[in-house]
Amino acid sequence: MKTLLIQISLIASLVVLLTSCSARGEVRLLRQELTLSLDPERHLVAGKSTLVFGPGSGNSAAFALNGKATVEQVSVNGQESAYRRTAEGLVVELPGKAGSPVTVSIQYRCTFNDPTPERTITTEDPTYGVSGAITADGTYLGSDAGWYPTSITQPEKRGVTVTAPAGTEAITAGRRLFRRTEAGVTTSAWEEEHPVERLSLSAGPYVVQEKIFAGIPLYTYFYPENASLADRYLDASAEYIRFYAEKFGPYLFEKFAVVENFFPTGYGFPSYTLIGGSVIRLPFILTTSLPHEIAHCWWGNGVLVDSRGGNWSEGLATYVADHLMEERKSSRNGRDYRFRILADYASLVGPGDEFPLRQFLGRVDSPSRAIGYGKAAMLFHMVRKRIGDEAFFGALREIAREKRYAAVSWEDFARAFCKRSGSDISPFMAPWLDLAGGPRLALAGVTRNEEGSGGWRVTGKVRKEGAYPLVVTVRIEARGKAYDRTFDLSGDETEFSIKLSAPPSRVLLDPEIDLFRILSQAELPATVNRIKGSRALTLVTGRNCAADTETLRLLLRSLGQGETMIVPEKDASTDSLAGRDLLVCGVPERTELLPVLPPGSAVASSDFTVGGERFGSEGDSLFMVGSRQGEPSRVAGLFLPLSTGAARACVLKITHYGRFGLLVFSKGDNRKKEIVVPDEGKSVVAF
Repeated sequence: MKTLLIQISLIASLVVLLTSCSARGEVRLLRQELTLSLDPERHLVAGKSTLVFGPGSGNSAAFALNGKATVEQVSVNGQESAYRRTAEGLVVELPGKAGSPVTVSIQYRCTFNDPTPERTITTEDPTYGVSGAITADGTYLGSDAGWYPTSITQPEKRGVTVTAPAGTEAITAGRRLFRRTEAGVTTSAWEEEHPVERLSLSAGPYVVQEKIFAGIPLYTYFYPENASLADRYLDASAEYIRFYAEKFGPYLFEKFAVVENFFPTGYGFPSYTLIGGSVIRLPFILTTSLPHEIAHCWWGNGVLVDSRGGNWSEGLATYVADHLMEERKSSRNGRDYRFRILADYASLVGPGDEFPLRQFLGRVDSPSRAIGYGKAAMLFHMVRKRIGDEAFFGALREIAREKRYAAVSWEDFARAFCKRSGSDISPFMAPWLDLAGGPRLALAGVTRNEEGSGGWRVTGKVRKEGAYPLVVTVRIEARGKAYDRTFDLSGDETEFSIKLSAPPSRVLLDPEIDLFRILSQAELPATVNRIKGSRALTLVTGRNCAADTETLRLLLRSLGQGETMIVPEKDASTDSLAGRDLLVCGVPERTELLPVLPPGSAVASSDFTVGGERFGSEGDSLFMVGSRQGEPSRVAGLFLPLSTGAARACVLKITHYGRFGLLVFSKGDNRKKEIVVPDEGKSVVAF
């Protein structure tokens, strides 16, 4: 689902325009027809928008349109009409005759040539500042670009016909009526039965492939170099649509297409997803991004977001796609995914970054992603654990059936969960929606004592910081078995006393990671995300650092640390580095600046060994994060490229591996990625 922030701003401006026009009752927009011509060489779209309003349309109508567009002609009921340009678009005078439909036609042209990124420095702004670009490489016209005249009233039907130079295929929302190439022009036509939002449009020199699944046309629109991947994407799309239709009810749109973009995006639109070509080639996209975007066909694009109370759709798509796909593999995989959510939050969200879920509209940086995607997903998980699978998924099916193409809020979900479970879930959900941050949990005063007849008793306390209602599980392991007890944490401190027949070996708090909570530093793995989330980072360069300053600056910017100081080791005093996280390039002369290396690892200026495997080619690079020696609450990262070229080849890829702590690249290709999860901290006590 595309970010909502800019769209909300544009809609708000249009509402102001409409309320400034003459008052009238609810207006029906019966149909909108768009006829477009793309000219990539001139970055130009020339179009005609014809809108048919129902009776009672009033004395004027306001339309949003890009301020740089040239309006060539406006007609009302076939007669040329006066209009007034505004900063947001234009206002057209209407005849105001009650009882008769009104047809408004607007002929216009506009150029779009936003610069697209050649090398993506960061992945946290999903737009890269691009709202519209018509180029020889491809066309992307986003719903926020104002590339066609739009009314605040959503049309009940919408048709789009696009012409472009031969070989340039266009795609937008809706059913494809036809595509053909004649006399040097490629034309396609699209029809929406249930328009749900403003249109986006893409075009390029696509190879189009297709299949039919359960009566649903599935397409891939890929550039020639990626066309061989089409069958994999078509088969995977069919499988995910089948899976989600069984979970939530029938698929809600006329088609589904996977469309390649000429710069790296990951957008979900009604009936298609737009993914950058460099991303499409990554093998894990088929099992991560693709199901996430297909889930949006139900959640966010099929059932819409009432954004006045926060955007729930990214959290729900994350939960029923990214998380559920891991949970289907095994319960352990599901647990590990939930742990990554908590680790990302604790690593990336600082005290000044926190905000309530109700304020989340769309991802703009790492903290907002950790909140709107991760924390929201955990809220859905906690609700599911409270009311059970039958009530949880039954409520989602009911919402998908009754609210399709309509906007819903967090409160609508609470009511559905209440109806299906028979219990009021609203008091539980409210603090998670209204409060920033999250609770902190810890075991305290845990002891074991042997009692008579070979029995054992474990006693202790669960401490909670934060005004959140919680039910927590305490697990005791004894002779290879697990004994779970559940407690309602009603206050700041809850005592427990558990009797066992075997000597206990460990006590674990929330062992399956079923609660959203702020992990302690001791529970956090040392990962790339710890570097990204650092509030006190210094980059130290050793004498044999093979990366030049420009490459190091690219690395820092990609990690969201563009303001970090780069200091040569000779100028980095012990006092100046005290209490700070480090990122070291090259092997330093002062070995205490290195992170704590895992077993089987060694580093030198000309080679490195990880897990017993040696790497010594000039194309090899190592990026490793570990605890900082002498300051275990801090982390230290080591960037060890064995040549300038090796550094440049991998530098912008490191940020994509945020949850890992050890990365090896060869000529820019990832060879190893590992993470070590600490089994310690305030949630584990070992005897």
